[in-house]
Amino acid sequence: MVTADTPFEQKKLGRKHIKSFASGIAHMFACSAQHYAWLAYQHQLLVVAIDLLELRIEPSEFDIERNRTLASMCQRTLLRNAGQLAPPGAVVTASLSAHFGIDDYSEDGRSASIGRSVFTVILTDDRSKEWRVDHAEERMLMQS
Repeated sequence: MVTADTPFEQKKLGRKHIKSFASGIAHMFACSAQHYAWLAYQHQLLVVAIDLLELRIEPSEFDIERNRTLASMCQRTLLRNAGQLAPPGAVVTASLSAHFGIDDYSEDGRSASIGRSVFTVILTDDRSKEWRVDHAEERMLMQS
C-alpha cells in the first residue's frame, strides 16, 4: 500500500517484457516512417537499418536530421522501457530494419504508393536471447 510516508516504487519487469518493448518500437516507427519510405522510393533502396543503441542509420541516404529524430524517439522509448527491467536483465543490442515494398509508382513523380512494408525490431538481452518482432503495413501512401 502506498501512503504519504512511503514513496511509490515501480515493480521491475522480467525479461519476457522485452518482446513487448520491441513490438511497441516497431509499431511506433511504422506509424511515422513515411519520410523513410519516401527516401526509399526516391533512391530505390528497399532496406534501411538502424542501430537503436548507437543511433547509426544505414545506408547513408537515410541518415539525415529528420530521420534521426524518429530514430532518437525510438531509442528513448527503448531506454525508458529497458530501465524497467529487473537486474540483471539488460538489452545489449537493439536493431530496427524496414523493408519497403516499392511496387507502385506515380506518373508525376511527386507521389508514390509503397506496397507491403515490414518493420523488424530485434533486441538481444544480456543472456544472448534474441527477441524479434515484425510489424507489417500493407500500404503506405506518400506525397512530396
